[in-house]
Amino acid sequence: MVHVPQCPTCGAAFQTEHQGAPGYLNQQKWKQMNQSNIVAGLPIIEGTSLDETPSISPLAENGSELGGDGTSKKVLSEEGYKLAVRNLEDPELRAIFSGESLYGTVDPNSVSGSRPDPASGSSESTNAASFDALVAARLRRRAEQGRDRIVCQRCHTLKHYSRVDRPWREDTVSDPRSLTFLRYRTNLVAVVVCDLFDIPGSLIPHLGEFIGERHPVILVANKADLLPKDYHEERLKMWFKRFTKDLDLNIQSIHLVSALKNLGTRELAADISERRRAGQDIYMVGRANVGKSELINALLRISIGGSKHRVLASHIPGTTMGLAAVPLRHFIKALVPAEGPRPQDRQASLYDTPGVFSSKSITSHLTSEELKSAICSKRIVPFSFILNRNQAIMLGGLGRLELIDGPDRVYVTVFTSVRPHFTNVERAAELMKRLERGERTILQPPFGDAERLKSFPQHRVALEHTFEGLHRQHATLDVAFAGIGWIAITGQFPTATIRAFAPNGHGVCVRPPMMPFEYKKISPHMSAARKTPK
Repeated sequence: MVHVPQCPTCGAAFQTEHQGAPGYLNQQKWKQMNQSNIVAGLPIIEGTSLDETPSISPLAENGSELGGDGTSKKVLSEEGYKLAVRNLEDPELRAIFSGESLYGTVDPNSVSGSRPDPASGSSESTNAASFDALVAARLRRRAEQGRDRIVCQRCHTLKHYSRVDRPWREDTVSDPRSLTFLRYRTNLVAVVVCDLFDIPGSLIPHLGEFIGERHPVILVANKADLLPKDYHEERLKMWFKRFTKDLDLNIQSIHLVSALKNLGTRELAADISERRRAGQDIYMVGRANVGKSELINALLRISIGGSKHRVLASHIPGTTMGLAAVPLRHFIKALVPAEGPRPQDRQASLYDTPGVFSSKSITSHLTSEELKSAICSKRIVPFSFILNRNQAIMLGGLGRLELIDGPDRVYVTVFTSVRPHFTNVERAAELMKRLERGERTILQPPFGDAERLKSFPQHRVALEHTFEGLHRQHATLDVAFAGIGWIAITGQFPTATIRAFAPNGHGVCVRPPMMPFEYKKISPHMSAARKTPK
């Protein structure tokens, strides 16, 4: 059985049938991939675009053909060799194999467009060996420079245009049982990545049941660059630990990092190197869109010559479609010593696994364009507001929070990139009904034509919670909207009741306050809200 190559940036197997789907290659790229296989001595991969590709058997290192059992050898005919050389589209490779431009000890005039036979025993066998060595060195140098990487059409579109040509939900993995293969691996270190801006929504409950409870785990909370600059790292780690009890994992350490800004990645790399034994593979595990691929790229950026081996990372969930492997030898100085990998590490790799998407995330209802405006991409500036009784704060059409009983007012601090809108409860319900009818409103996202607005899920009650206000200036609890952000509630009062709405009634929870000291005091004599950023 022939192993179909994978896209080096997303891990999807190459295919030629479904345009726009992961792994798709057009005819030109598919032919180029097979030409690379011929040069490397690998078998041709059959596909829908090989009608015009000559049927040439795989080549062994000495240029002979391999039979089906891998033992019988026949010398490639002169005519077949010239045909293969002429069909090479890369001018540099064509020059190497035809002898038009060679550097080193091989005389171009002695090659004359044909490959010498090493088995002939003539003086040309020395030139043949030098020829093979020169070709191997040239191909190896091209591969190291990243010039020979063929990526699928989906990855090319994502990288250069930041979009996908079909609904992104079709390509996501939503079942954590897809990670159960890790339970049966015996020699690995798991790096579990979550989104610090989406806790606990970006954690996979009881993850140990799927990947195994015995593997050493390093827990990484990514996107720390989105938090206010003055956050206290140690206090934040203590707050974060309370959510790790239900993971059932053998957690060795916790790191707060920013893969995009390279904050904390050197400390993480040093911790991985210290805890990892020789020969162990590394697996990046976590929810979709938490930054696993970007974290791999961050580790490559701090490695010597690692940047050219980067994997694809984007704002669209489900970018990684298969198990994408990056050999550890590309992480020199970051994960392996500067003098090179140990002998046991020559076959070891760092694997990027497909993210497990949560159907309860509010972002699951958004298009790729709406994701850009809903997902926070720069440092958040929290703003505090007054929320009166029977008043609602609306985060576009993605969620709303109402104070339905309790004190006359509470103070809310908003941590989100979606512009909040304040109105009374009746007006909020009216705005949502207009949205359901396909009418354009101030609530964005979602945005688009009437059909798009009608297709957006209706708001339903996600939770109703009664609590006591504990402090005048410190937040008592957070109301978290999965994938969007959270609202911290501050005030001292005997009891208050809040009600939260979300699409289909999913993706909202209450939690202890993550950043309780970000509340900015507001006088009752001021206007109802502070000025929001433009």
